[in-house]
Amino acid sequence: MDRLCHTRFVKNARFLQSAEVGFIPKAEPLDGFQALVPASVLRRLERLTVEEIKDGRLAEAVSKRKPPAAQTKAAGPLFSGTLRFMQVAFSSSSRSRAGVPISDLETAMRYASLAVGPISAYASQYGPNRLAVAVAAVPFNAAVTDGKYNDSVLSGWVDKIAGANGLGSDSCLVFLNPQGVVNTDADPTQGVMGYHNLSSSGIPYVFVNVMGAGLTIDDRQDVYAMALSHEIAEMTVDPRADGSNPEVSDPCSGNCSVGYRNYFDQGGSWLGGVPPRSYSFFTDGIATPATVAQCPAPASSCTYPPPRH
Repeated sequence: MDRLCHTRFVKNARFLQSAEVGFIPKAEPLDGFQALVPASVLRRLERLTVEEIKDGRLAEAVSKRKPPAAQTKAAGPLFSGTLRFMQVAFSSSSRSRAGVPISDLETAMRYASLAVGPISAYASQYGPNRLAVAVAAVPFNAAVTDGKYNDSVLSGWVDKIAGANGLGSDSCLVFLNPQGVVNTDADPTQGVMGYHNLSSSGIPYVFVNVMGAGLTIDDRQDVYAMALSHEIAEMTVDPRADGSNPEVSDPCSGNCSVGYRNYFDQGGSWLGGVPPRSYSFFTDGIATPATVAQCPAPASSCTYPPPRH
């Protein structure tokens, strides 16, 4: 099963939900946007022709106004700010409290502290940016219904957390989702590993499914680092998630049926695109500007040393 980034899925759903289109109601169902439009359609709606869309009403709506295609150059600013990891405790009437164990959350934060250097350097091909990782996680209690929630609920949490902590658009909130709790817009049983988005108050956020426990920085279990680096990279280049800037990791991993990665030692020196016997961490591939519109991009455009910036 391909590992999928659902950022484009969410972008297209929000497009259909906009007042100009109005195909999807403002109140998203708990079972997610795919309860209204198939996920296979939402993931690639901007690339489908009217003839390829089987739903007559959707075809008519898209014939009048189509979602913007992925860009090759950044029309807006990149992200400069701090990644703030959330320590979320999920609870519901039918389930006990659940969350990513604090030891695993701390490991993911240490991983991110190493990975943001190369990610920022790769992203600099698209514009100036700056990435830091907050040293402490932000606790948050989240009530869910039957162990599930959707992106609209998550966006509301982002605004609540940002308001309570005085955070602005120079903060990106990072949510690691535990097994046993499902974001219905990013169901891991369908291969979805994560996505990024912008809340209604303008706060960027990253969502990642954690597919195991006992996390390590080198992630030889392959349960979180691919998705986390992918979403951090795409959020950095496209913090508004509005289609104005490129989607830089999709051509190199998951959505285009390839999985290119870059491996590094403890000091952040590039070790290549093939996993060496010993490495400290890896990041998902980030396509060069010349190949970011290709699906997939060539391996040489995804596995290369971070540019100096």
